[in-house]
Parts: sequence; C-alpha cells; structure tokens
Amino acid sequence: MKKTNLKITGMHCASCTKIVSRTLEKHPGVKSATVNFSTEKAAVEYDQKKIDEQGLVEVLKKKGYDGHVIHEQNIKLEEKEKKKELAKLRLKVIISAIFAIPAFILGMFFMKTPLLPFQDYIMWILATPIQFYIGWQFYQGSWMALKNKSANMDSLIALGTSAAYFYSVYVVLSGNGHQYFEASAVLITLVIFGKYLEAVAKGKTSEAISKLMKLGAKTATVIRKGKQQKIPIDDVKHGDIILVKPGEKVPVDGVIISGHSSLDESLVTGESIPVEKKKGDEVIGSTINKVGSFRFKATKVGSETTLSRIVKLIEEAQTKKAPIQRFADTVSSYFVPAVIIIALLTFTFWFSLVHSEVGFALIAAVAVLVIACPCALGLATPTAIMVGTGKGAKQGILIKGGDALETAHKLKYIVFDKTGTITKGKPEVTEVIGDKNTLEI
Repeated sequence: MKKTNLKITGMHCASCTKIVSRTLEKHPGVKSATVNFSTEKAAVEYDQKKIDEQGLVEVLKKKGYDGHVIHEQNIKLEEKEKKKELAKLRLKVIISAIFAIPAFILGMFFMKTPLLPFQDYIMWILATPIQFYIGWQFYQGSWMALKNKSANMDSLIALGTSAAYFYSVYVVLSGNGHQYFEASAVLITLVIFGKYLEAVAKGKTSEAISKLMKLGAKTATVIRKGKQQKIPIDDVKHGDIILVKPGEKVPVDGVIISGHSSLDESLVTGESIPVEKKKGDEVIGSTINKVGSFRFKATKVGSETTLSRIVKLIEEAQTKKAPIQRFADTVSSYFVPAVIIIALLTFTFWFSLVHSEVGFALIAAVAVLVIACPCALGLATPTAIMVGTGKGAKQGILIKGGDALETAHKLKYIVFDKTGTITKGKPEVTEVIGDKNTLEI
C-alpha cells in the first residue's frame, strides 16, 4: 500500500467532501480516502498494482472534479493559485455589490412609491448579471451534485434565488403581484462575500506550513571537481560534498566527513544548547552552524529531509478528520435534503393553509433554503483543526491529527523528561526587589 496527497479543485462546499471520498473509496485498489474541504486536499491510501496516482486523478475527473498530485515544488504554485482565487472572488464581491446595493435600495425603500420610471425593469436588469454571472458557480455546483445523486449547499442557493428571480420575472411580465429581485441579488452577494471570507481564512490557516518551508536554506555550497559552487537547494543531489561556514544553515541532511563545529538544533530537538559535531556525526538540514567550518556528504535531499518530513506531518495532521468532524459531515449530508423538504412544507403551509399570496409563501420558502445552508457545519471543525495544528507548528509543537487534538482536553498531567527541551535553558531576570533603605542615585 502506498500513500499520496492530492490537491482537489472543483469542490463547492463541505458536502462535496463526502462525494469525493466515496468516489475514491469505491474504486478498486483504494483502501481509504480522507478529504478535507478547508485545505482542498485528499490523503489517499491505495494499492499500486491496481491503480496509480494519475488513475486517481482520472477517477475524480469522471465525477466532474479535477486535481493533481502534491509535490514539494507545487507549494509555491499553490500559493499563486490561492492568491489568484482570492483576487477573483474579491472582484466578484465588488461587481455583485455594485449591482445589488441599488437593487436593495429601490426594492426595500421605494417599493410602494417607485423612484424611477420602469423601476421593476431596472431592478430586473440589475439582478440578472448577479443571478447568472456571479451566481453561475452555484448552478455548476448543484448540477454536479445532481449528477452524483446528491444535494449540497449550492443546491439550496440555486433553488432559493432562482425561485425568487423567476417569480419576479413572471410578476414583471404579467403585471400581477410584487417582484423580489432584490432578495435574490442580495442573497447571492452575501453568500459570495461569505465565500471570500472563507478563502481568506483558508489562506491564513496554511501560513504556518509556508513559514516552516521558508526556514530551510535557499542555497548550498557544493564541491564539484575540486571547485566550490553555490547552487539552489533543489539542485543538491545524493552524495554531494557540501561546505558549511560559520553562521550558515545546513542545507540538507548528511554526515560530516571533515571538520568540526557546534550546531543549533533547537528547530528540530528543542534543545537550546548547541550540539558539538565531529567527523562521522549526522547533521540535520535547516539547523544553524555556530562556530567552525565542516564538510559533509548529503544523504537526504528534497522531500527526504527532516524539515520536509515535519511539513508533511503537519499537512497530514490537517487532513485527518477528528471524530466530531466525521459526525458533522454525516449530519450535513442528510441536512440538505431535509431542508428542501422543510422549505416545500413552508410554502404549502403559507399558501394552502394560511392562504397567503404566492409571493409571500415563496419568500418564506426561500428564507428556509438560504438561511439553513450547512456551510458552517461542515467548515467549522476542519478550520479549527487547521488553526490548532498551524498554531502548534509555529510554537514548535507537532500535533499528529484532529483526533489527538480533540482528546487533548482530557489530559490531567503532562510529564517531560528534562529541563531545556521545552524551556529556554537560559536564566533571566524576572523581578527586582530593592531594600527600602537603599538610596537611589
């Protein structure tokens, strides 16, 4: 069995995680698939004899999603993609607000006494680009869910706003009733704004991993054919002889072949006191050389280095689901169909039993559909896990996963082996108490 991490694109809400994980796990050769909506990643365990990494991506494509295998060099590319996605969402929020605010003012404050001639037609013009340009992603998401015989948050938004929009079109063309263009326009604008805030939150929670990656050395001084060459860290190969001078970071993991020094390994071990190193001793990449120069032979490069493995551990921890998250995902999968049924019952109650106007009954049903979106339900737990593991990584604490984080509150006692591992190991003045007879000079 082999493990791999996939970056998944095309997931529209937390309900999509259920579809993606179920799709992957149903395929022969896949043992398990854990999907995280917040990170947009999947940790997959599979049999290489039955399916390869590209095969996993093809399985996703058949269901309407897309993705690629995550490699170390993809991290910078991912950051660019996130910035591009954020800029795109920001632009959508601005465009949507430009059309929605006038529609809201006209619809709410000048409903009975129109401010402008042909006000209903003007509101129709204002609401249309929001409904079919800004809101197009909700139609895509709901169609994808429908193809997978499911329903998601996008289904609720698409159903609710479409009902309000097309009923309003009927009212304007027939001249009977009151239109609700501002309702659909404002709802889509608020949801898009929520998605923008969600994207910002996702970016912030993954900052810890980016900062850890930046701790590594950027270049290495290798000795090839008897000459010193400064090369990018990505170009270092197994067996390269590397020279490290005082004050420099050790580029990769390896074994000292000549020279001696003391290294600050607090990044990895937590020990505040530098460790003496001599010929034959192992050195860890990203640790700092204090005094003396030495040469060492590279034994672990790229994703094999200790720092890279620490980063991978944190990424895996952020992908793992806590028991409470599995429960939330299960609830959200049944939640959407239940909300649709409640919305239909709401419409029936107001229209058939209370004998309200069609417009009022419809808006009541739309309110149920939109307000009940289970976004927060599926997003809250994974976001909390991402923040927790990310904050821990910043402080040098590596958390193995959401399950460990969830059970941590039950701990009563923590026993540590020695002073210096989690403390500074350096005395400092905490308080100064002077004698009352002491003269101040």
